[in-house]
Amino acid sequence: MDLIEIGWTGKAHGLKGEIKLRIQDFYEEDLLATKSMLIGDPAIPYFVESLRAGGAIIAKFENLDSREQVTLLSNKPVWLLASQVTAINEGEDLTPWDPIIGFTIIAEGYPNLGPIASIMDMPEHYLAELTHEGKAILVPLHEDLVISLDEEAETMTMVLPEGLLTLG
Repeated sequence: MDLIEIGWTGKAHGLKGEIKLRIQDFYEEDLLATKSMLIGDPAIPYFVESLRAGGAIIAKFENLDSREQVTLLSNKPVWLLASQVTAINEGEDLTPWDPIIGFTIIAEGYPNLGPIASIMDMPEHYLAELTHEGKAILVPLHEDLVISLDEEAETMTMVLPEGLLTLG
């Protein structure tokens, strides 16, 4: 089952079992068209009773009718099946950094980092998501930090701030 992480749950909204969702912009249409989504890790399916957009997306799920019930879903990843996501099905690059997925990052003072598993599209910038020694690492992506790209070797040489691996 191919899953695509499209965002995160926020806090409970109101008292009747609604929750805010923080969804990456290019997945909003897919989310609003769906009847179910998966939440958490491991991903558990939830059936949508209603979705409201307008600034934040507010979701109401079947059989969750109180603030206490949805509070348990706060700050968890939100997933859709790959078949529910049109942007992926069309084969488009979702961010300008998508071509470097799979690359290894080389930076002075650091071991080689990678491969890059995915790109997160945050409001202010993009982040490369990778795992190093079993720990999830987020590396800021900005043109000023990139020294060079070697497409043949699938490496990207960067200038990174000290202490990046000790964050989190």
